[in-house]
Amino acid sequence: MAAGKAKMTQEDKTYFKNGVKTLCGTELILATKVINDPDIKKIFTQNDLDFMNKELGRRAGAIFAGILRGFKKKDFAEVQKILTGGKEA
Repeated sequence: MAAGKAKMTQEDKTYFKNGVKTLCGTELILATKVINDPDIKKIFTQNDLDFMNKELGRRAGAIFAGILRGFKKKDFAEVQKILTGGKEA
């Protein structure tokens, strides 16, 4: 472990992974920006940063697929819900 860096436990990783599954598109963008902030990168090990970015990438793929399905069905309310978590824009 790098000096002064926090290492995620398996419990931390499970909690993060489950939490990411609930993010809407807007929250996902914010989470990605926070995790890739230079000051945050000083806190976590590279393996943990890679793990977090991998999970965020998986969620991004699921969100994108949901958006495409919504557009295909012309269900723009569903697309908005996916992007904003059901909150009014």
